Amino acid sequence: MKYIALFVCLFSGLLFSQDARRFETDIEAFRRQADTLDSNSYDALIVGSSSVRMWTDINRYFPGNDFLNRGFGGSQMSDVLYYADDLIFDIPAKKLFLYEGDNDIASGKSVGKVRRDFKKLLREIHRRIPGTEVYLISVKPSLDQERMDRKKKYLAFNRWLERYCRKKEQFHFINVWPHMLSENDEPRPELFIADGIHMTDAGYDIWAEQIAPFLE
Repeated sequence: MKYIALFVCLFSGLLFSQDARRFETDIEAFRRQADTLDSNSYDALIVGSSSVRMWTDINRYFPGNDFLNRGFGGSQMSDVLYYADDLIFDIPAKKLFLYEGDNDIASGKSVGKVRRDFKKLLREIHRRIPGTEVYLISVKPSLDQERMDRKKKYLAFNRWLERYCRKKEQFHFINVWPHMLSENDEPRPELFIADGIHMTDAGYDIWAEQIAPFLE
């Protein structure tokens, strides 16, 4: 039985792993930009998956604050780990906002696996840039049925993220999930574009309302 269990464990790791190098084109573009970038001109760095990448007008939501957007669509926390130097550590930032976990769980990863990936990165951040304040944005809901079938996993991950931040002065939790629901506890359709996953301007308004107090 122990060999069967080992096989299942290894197979699951292969099944849900992805080759981070598929983002090499995106990261190379960030590298070229960094060569001419004055990092001191930015007030905050935001890293994450397509919900971050598609927030192209983020600075419009936060007058007086300049964000450096390092979003790359389809990414998971394992990808952020792989490219952490390019995305985070080579760009000194007083404030770092991070959004991952959404695609991770949607791909079939367990909550435990996602937590372990997060812990690896957060420990490195605490060790290498202890002066940076880190703001972890909760996983958001969506209209996509396949993702909402995993609602319990998303909520379990969000609860863990909140507990983790409570124990660490450097880390802060931003819970967008409840603010994107109707009175019936369902995702609000007006917050999402046609694919049911990504957000309209109204969705980003919600995010901005939750993020703004941390910029004051």
